[in-house]
Amino acid sequence: MRDYRVRFRRTLLGIVWFLVPLFTLVGMALLVGKDLGLYTEGQSSSYLVQLLAGLILWQLLADTWLEPMRLARRANMLLRSVVFDTRILLAAGALSALVAFALKLPVLLAALLWFNVPLTLSSAWLPFVVCGLVAAGMAMACFTLPLSLALLDVRYAMPFVQYALLLATPIFYTAPSVGPVAWLNQGNPFSHLILPLRDTLTGVSPDAGALMAPLVLTLCLLALGLRYFQAKIRLAIAYIGH
Repeated sequence: MRDYRVRFRRTLLGIVWFLVPLFTLVGMALLVGKDLGLYTEGQSSSYLVQLLAGLILWQLLADTWLEPMRLARRANMLLRSVVFDTRILLAAGALSALVAFALKLPVLLAALLWFNVPLTLSSAWLPFVVCGLVAAGMAMACFTLPLSLALLDVRYAMPFVQYALLLATPIFYTAPSVGPVAWLNQGNPFSHLILPLRDTLTGVSPDAGALMAPLVLTLCLLALGLRYFQAKIRLAIAYIGH
């Protein structure tokens, strides 16, 4: 019984520390966001909900994309010595991302309830939202994982690329209608993927075309990415250690 309590406390503490980065980003955005003009006095609650939803969805995409690289790095000896279906790395990365998403989702649901954000019919899109983001992350991993095995610089650069894309996606701020930042947001494909999906979770009904078009393109990219992955992964594994 005592061992059970110790394990429960350790698990609970691990979940708390797991959520610390999310709360840190949200807290910093709320502290400085008003001074930077990210939201006004009466918009703090809606800004918080949209920020939480955007960050949680972005992290699901980023984890699905980058987690296979971390797993491949740890299993590089196994990759070189045992022949197996390497698509398991993509599946394992997606599973890890889904578990992390499941742990963060109650935080968003609590915020929706606390600020009385009404749940609309668009909330029923949640399974499609999750599948779309996982598919997008796996599609990107199909291209970057073989490169990261052959070129260490690619692997080390991916976290910086992730944060650059995060800042280029209007999650912390409202996308302006004109100017260089507006061009950056419009040219960033993740803006057209994350924002409509975020709206489905925060009670805002997005345009059906704006929601379906990125998902269809994502599935096409995933099909193409899997073909590339199957053709290049073994060649990339041969370069490990060279």
